[in-house]
Amino acid sequence: MSLSIPRGMRFLATCTIVLMVFGNNAHAQLTPPNDYKQVGAAKLRVLWFDIYDAELSSPDGRFSRITGPLMLKLTYLRDIKKKKLLEETANQLRAIEPPRVQIWLNQLERIWPEINRGDHLAFYLDAEGFGHFYFNEHYVGSINDARFGKAFISIWLGQNSDYPELARKLRGES
Repeated sequence: MSLSIPRGMRFLATCTIVLMVFGNNAHAQLTPPNDYKQVGAAKLRVLWFDIYDAELSSPDGRFSRITGPLMLKLTYLRDIKKKKLLEETANQLRAIEPPRVQIWLNQLERIWPEINRGDHLAFYLDAEGFGHFYFNEHYVGSINDARFGKAFISIWLGQNSDYPELARKLRGES
């Protein structure tokens, strides 16, 4: 005995299964980890201007290398125009991974908002190396390129960071 399922029903069933399987993964990106332990914290000050407070956290509260999972949270202490944030990020990324910078900037331009004093922008580097952004605790977008994830987090944690004291503090070294 053979059972024939109409073509439209097969399509609907397939879509339902795909949503059930992949929907949970997408939802995981929507919720930032809230049970991580602090590794380190620091304030970025340029000349006499306070820019942001930064905090790095991980599942066990330790940093060993630039791989996920890690959560970097920046709490801005001043207003920052999106254009300025993108320009500074581009300058930093060009020093780390120049060939892909424009592709990433196009994606960041769609993700990032204008920043006002008191806003939080968090970056979650997942175990696969993909980066997910949260603005004021709400998911705003991802860049699913492990090269981006490592390059972006290296701005703050890399040995050649423009702000070595901030990097050491975030890594929990001082």
